[in-house]
Amino acid sequence: MPAQEDYIERHIAILVRLIAQIVTLRLSGKIEEAAAVMMQAQEKLFGCPASDFAVLPLDDQLNLLARGMSPEQAREKMVGYALLLREAGVSYLEQDRKELAAGAFKTALHILLVVSLNYSGRDDALADLIRSTLANAPVEQVDAPIREMLEAMAS
Repeated sequence: MPAQEDYIERHIAILVRLIAQIVTLRLSGKIEEAAAVMMQAQEKLFGCPASDFAVLPLDDQLNLLARGMSPEQAREKMVGYALLLREAGVSYLEQDRKELAAGAFKTALHILLVVSLNYSGRDDALADLIRSTLANAPVEQVDAPIREMLEAMAS
């Protein structure tokens, strides 16, 4: 298993570098380049072309991310996916594409809640990430499954 753990750790490190590159590109106004790097990061995270995972329902996407992974590795990959979606939301907001931004933040929130409820114990950093993502997800966009997960976390 150590070889697989090293492989996952390398991929997480690559994902962190790609997210930093996305932010740098976005902040310098290179939105198209940032979007291309974001797609590359998602494909690296999933280990397949976007055409294979983008058409799947979110639960199936999360199952694909977790396939063959330890719970810790699955958690890291899912949080990475949520971070990519949050960055997409920020990018959409900067382009005044509010509906796309809301969808990206809502999906990121859903993933973070799944991680919190299924893959970790008490994690203050994850809780902060959930709160900041919730702040960007319009209340009218938060659907019943997300509300139920928020209630489960509160209890």
